Amino acid sequence: MRALVFDGPGAIRVRDDFEDPAIVDQTDAIIDVTLAGLCGSDLHPFEGREASARGVVPGHEAVGIVRMVGSQVSSISPGDRVLVPFTVSCGWCERCTEGMSSRCTSSRLFGWGDPAGDAPLHGGQAGALRVPLADGTAVRVPDGIDDDTAVLLSDNFPTAWHAVSRTDWTKGPLAVIGLGAVGLCAVAAAHARGVGDILAIDPVESRRAAATALGASTASPSEATGRFGAIVEAAGPLTAQRLAVDLADVGATISIIAVQTSEHFGIHPVNAYDKNLTIRTGRAPVRSVLAQILPGVADGTIRVPTSTVVTHPDRPLSDGPELYRSFAARDGALIKAMFRP
Repeated sequence: MRALVFDGPGAIRVRDDFEDPAIVDQTDAIIDVTLAGLCGSDLHPFEGREASARGVVPGHEAVGIVRMVGSQVSSISPGDRVLVPFTVSCGWCERCTEGMSSRCTSSRLFGWGDPAGDAPLHGGQAGALRVPLADGTAVRVPDGIDDDTAVLLSDNFPTAWHAVSRTDWTKGPLAVIGLGAVGLCAVAAAHARGVGDILAIDPVESRRAAATALGASTASPSEATGRFGAIVEAAGPLTAQRLAVDLADVGATISIIAVQTSEHFGIHPVNAYDKNLTIRTGRAPVRSVLAQILPGVADGTIRVPTSTVVTHPDRPLSDGPELYRSFAARDGALIKAMFRP
């Protein structure tokens, strides 16, 4: 099958001879991928900030049609259209049942491999995808939800929803720092949760314009002012965390949702102490969050900002190397690219 392959920092190539996935365990499913996303987290190995095994198919956001299932899979069947959250989860361990599916005791991350570990779990930027523990991982896509929205539901939108929810917002303004796919989804999620006053912050003018279209006030980092009791940090750099502290009111909660690759936070303990801050971070339990929000997305009461976020739709896998380079170069026009294998 055709697939993108990670060959080391700065190196993504297209292969037409990659081995088609097969059932390994009877709890597996094989999905024919119809659409896969390019996520900011994919850049961490590409830019050398996070070690990953070479020869791995990247990508942890996918939607597709079930081709086959193992004998122990009962929740999905061949022909079903499913989305695949970015981590494997069993659905029955204590962490899963408590809503922490991203830290399932059997969790694995799609599209990444430990350089010193076992065989990697190949990702979705390919013609097909093996999904372990399919009953606890894959989710049927309700009718009326298009592929682009389904891909956003595999990671970015539930991640943003989780980031907003753990700010414990009850009233007052909320700030979102970083207007990539997760940040823009956080603006939409905040509105859906009843937040009326949102300041969206990003240095890129076109991204601020996208947030304005979603109903937020906007500012560049140098222009941002105010005091906020709830802040979502969706950018990643330590400078964004320092800005969050500057904007935080006494007693504020800062929700750091961006993947962390630095050895320390940008938040000084003295500042956290002096402002009585609550700081929350960690990987979003997307599979758990989907159980809460998917009915609302299906009936239209929760709006996923697909047309605003997806700037590069329906790209062939052959465009993969170029899109990775463009994304890594911080091309402000590229917020979300979708691959159609």
